[in-house]
Amino acid sequence: MFYYFFGNISRRSFLNQDTQKPKPYPSGSGYRPYYSYGSEIKNAEDSSSDLSRSHPPQTHVSTPVAVKKAAPVPPAPVPPAPVSKPPEKQSWWRKNPILIILVLVVVVGFLAVIYAGTASTAGFSGNKIAVINIHGTMATGELPYGSGYAGSDTVCGYIRQAANDKSVKAIVLRVNSPGGSPACAQEIVEEINRAQEMGKPVVVSMGDVAASAAYYVSAQADYIYADSGTTTGSIGVINTHVDYSEAYEKEGINVEVIKSGEMKDIGASWRPYTSQEKVYMQGIIDEQYEVFVNDIADGRNMSVSDVKNLSDGRPYTGQTAMELGLVDDLGNFYNAVDKAEELAGVSNASLYYMDSLSLSSILFSSEASGNTSNTENAAFIYDRLLSPQRENPYQLKASI
Repeated sequence: MFYYFFGNISRRSFLNQDTQKPKPYPSGSGYRPYYSYGSEIKNAEDSSSDLSRSHPPQTHVSTPVAVKKAAPVPPAPVPPAPVSKPPEKQSWWRKNPILIILVLVVVVGFLAVIYAGTASTAGFSGNKIAVINIHGTMATGELPYGSGYAGSDTVCGYIRQAANDKSVKAIVLRVNSPGGSPACAQEIVEEINRAQEMGKPVVVSMGDVAASAAYYVSAQADYIYADSGTTTGSIGVINTHVDYSEAYEKEGINVEVIKSGEMKDIGASWRPYTSQEKVYMQGIIDEQYEVFVNDIADGRNMSVSDVKNLSDGRPYTGQTAMELGLVDDLGNFYNAVDKAEELAGVSNASLYYMDSLSLSSILFSSEASGNTSNTENAAFIYDRLLSPQRENPYQLKASI
């Protein structure tokens, strides 16, 4: 098409005058010149056929038009390769954020304990009301507050320290315990009686539960407050024995015992009680029961017979206990503090929390008596809280 288009235009230049010219298109026509070339080309071909008969063909070579090629677009410059930088060395605290947080928590907790210890043990210029907690199962020994046990050595040490402090005018016992060892209760009762003899009133504030041995201790106070929903009472003594002899036989376990006396293995798990042993154990329970009842009667100014009528082991609510005379009134801890001030004849006394430092008492000090080392305290907490319970089959246990 390229050659045909330019050849027709060149040939038109030497056509004679007889060649019929196409009529011009009217102005304003919508036709484009391209279509007019088509008409001229057709007419020119018809005329050239006539001329070829009378005239020899003339050759005309059209000069080719040089078309300047556009310069190629240069490719986009390649961006320079990023310069690799050596990795930044992270600091130690950025690599171990959790460890840093834990360290901060421990440090803040330690400082808080030290501050609390300074605040709670520092002497006040005015009168003080000593506050001592009896929380958890009662047992003999030095067992720090917060361990889940109320140790007789610890509690007795606090009571004695408060009794010897001239700025302490009264003692409030905050009791929240289901009971425990009769010996533990009896040791605490002795220190309560000693503090009272030194002119220090003792007031008890019962929490959720103050039953059995915990009530035994509470009954010695000058005044007892309980909440209406407190569980108290449960006056009595109990001893349990689990006989695994049939299980041992089923598993093929044979226990050989060599003993010095007939009852040396009484209460052992590999055999039941004999009839004689049952009678003997009942005698021990009855003996402890009589001591329990008589001490309650003395502490509550009741007759032994009245106490025995209430001492079949049943628990009482705080409301019922007040109606039966086992507690004096219903109220909370601050009612007990007010009563302690009233009995001591003081007002606006500062509260002296003697056992508020359970952590420091375990790790750093033995404020109560010093009979048990700090290492033994920590070992006891680990043994009781983190390791499985182990029972000595030879140890008789009676609880109240």
